[in-house]
Amino acid sequence: MDRTPKKLNRLASEKSPYLLQHSTNPVDWFPWGSEAFEKAKAENKLVFLSIGYATCHWCHVMEKESFEDRATADVLNEYFISVKVDREERPDVDRIYMDALHAMNQQGGWPLNLFLTPEGKPITGGTYFPPIPKYGKKSFTEVLRILSDLWKEKAEELLEASEELAQFLKDSEETKALHRREDLSLPERSVFENCFRMYDRFYDPDFAGFRTSGNNKFPPSMGLSFLLRFHKSAGESKALEMVEETLTAMKKGGIYDQIGGGLCRYSTDYKWLVPHFEKMLYDNSLFLEALVECFQVTGDEKYKEAAYDVLEYLFRDMKLHGGGISSAEDADSEGEEGLFYIWSRKEFHEVCGSDAKLLEEFWNVTDTGNFENSNILHETFRVNFARKHGLEPEELNEIVERSRKKLLERRSSRIRPLLDDKVLLSWNCLFVKAATKAALAFGDGELLGEAEESFHFLERKLIREDGRLLRRYREGEARFLGYSTDYAEFILASLFLFQAGKGLRYLNLALRYSEEAVRLFRTPAGVFFDTGSDAEDLLLRRSVDGYDGVEPSANSSFALAFTLLAKMGIESEKHGKYADSIFSYFKKELETTPMNYPYMLSAYWLRSVSSRELAIVYSAKEELLPFWKGIGSLFLPDLVLVWATDKEAEELGEKTSLLTGRVSEGGVRAYLCRDFSCELPVSKWENLKDKLA
Repeated sequence: MDRTPKKLNRLASEKSPYLLQHSTNPVDWFPWGSEAFEKAKAENKLVFLSIGYATCHWCHVMEKESFEDRATADVLNEYFISVKVDREERPDVDRIYMDALHAMNQQGGWPLNLFLTPEGKPITGGTYFPPIPKYGKKSFTEVLRILSDLWKEKAEELLEASEELAQFLKDSEETKALHRREDLSLPERSVFENCFRMYDRFYDPDFAGFRTSGNNKFPPSMGLSFLLRFHKSAGESKALEMVEETLTAMKKGGIYDQIGGGLCRYSTDYKWLVPHFEKMLYDNSLFLEALVECFQVTGDEKYKEAAYDVLEYLFRDMKLHGGGISSAEDADSEGEEGLFYIWSRKEFHEVCGSDAKLLEEFWNVTDTGNFENSNILHETFRVNFARKHGLEPEELNEIVERSRKKLLERRSSRIRPLLDDKVLLSWNCLFVKAATKAALAFGDGELLGEAEESFHFLERKLIREDGRLLRRYREGEARFLGYSTDYAEFILASLFLFQAGKGLRYLNLALRYSEEAVRLFRTPAGVFFDTGSDAEDLLLRRSVDGYDGVEPSANSSFALAFTLLAKMGIESEKHGKYADSIFSYFKKELETTPMNYPYMLSAYWLRSVSSRELAIVYSAKEELLPFWKGIGSLFLPDLVLVWATDKEAEELGEKTSLLTGRVSEGGVRAYLCRDFSCELPVSKWENLKDKLA
């Protein structure tokens, strides 16, 4: 075995786990920056840009096959300047070149590999390139040699084509965002019914979820939250049925880690059986929020138990010292996808002992297995296992939990997948929002403290001295200017904590950063750029997005934040106008493809429904608990909530009529209002509960 220490390249000085994975490659990698492009110009070479992330399976495959191969590296080093980018650190760079790939009529994905001119303009590219010709693709080295020859022989033609593509990208993004649309009307109210009908059309009656993406199924958590709101306002039972069945199917499926908890990135089949095993913080945060809301709607304890299972996973395996939450866990360990999570029938019996016979049926364990001759544990959808075997639910739960602990202990001796322990601001704020909502729903003050601790970590680590939010923290280094999504989620996390009763400072924080976001990101058209006015000057200077993909878009989250502020009566006209500008800008998209904008549609739903406001003024904290627990247990997505001490009410009374002249009279007074017209206050939770109902 060759034990010669591998030579480090330039990526060794980076903090990104993804870049560090490539720091011993023989490829002469550069991190993104001017140095690489200046060298490309000086040596008249094409730039090879490779974008991925630390928990990306096919990124690992291509690294092992090509970037660790000396012969391939020699070709790259001789003819190209090679640049590596972590897409989670630099979503702006990723967005530009993914759009370029789509403009070439190619399907996107990661790794994203582009060939650029020395000025950074795209020529051609793709995703995964194999080391030998297969999958109908040329080998990676063939592609490299073809491109290097073309650059030598037909550089002018390549430059002309790259100029046309770059101009197309600029025209399609920047121009429309810099000019206010003539039609400023809001989407039709029928958009909510249309979206429900679309979800119903794509619903999978056999395995739940929605058939919208080939053979894959992605967690539709934001869509489920919209459907719960539609159910509330329209009384549509099918909407609730789709939510309950989908949450149950995911929780029972192989996409959910039955032993350690946590949701995987997506399922590679319609049955939710075989996942892409990586676990992302954003997926689990959005799933947690949907579980909490479903519990509030139904009161069914299984959703509460599932929510706590997700929380237990995040706190045990993802939380860092001081409160931050890691970004993701890898799909691979020991070079194999899913190895950490799968079980042979023999090992399963060894661990479970006398319970194994029952539990192999419960978790569908067989000799042949369902993945690589091993077993992905999962429950059978729509089977009441306890009733089938004549067991009480509590009795079955005791058996399952007993063996689950044993299996988790056995699994802990295996080599774990890589933990991508960088802290991303927007993803952590998604967690703070979900944990805050869970704390309210379950009346769990300790959990609310955990959410606040995580938020304080972000305040300490990701706010620059001048107040500018930053994107990423790892190993003592905070870096990269925060994007609009970071600002939007930070504002919403602040508002969620304020509405959970954690104090006026969170409202003031939300207001401060709302003004900053408008200054840095708002376009003349009224929507928000992805990058700030102080951002690096890239090929495509600034882009606008409203699509709710794996996480809410910045524009969707801003729309919700401004709607909340307007409904709190805080500069309602201004904040309402900010929200409406977003809704009108994306009117066509909301009316034609609403399933692509579920978070924005939920925000528009709140903006559209008759306003309800609840102001609670208190001086006696001991009398506050019944209100706090009672309000949180209810599904009240049409309600904005303001908590204030007498002193805070006096201070806030200048900003919102909700608190003007409101006093606690030495205890607790709850003022329920509709469109800022308030009823007489009540001092008992039972009386307020009747009014809320």
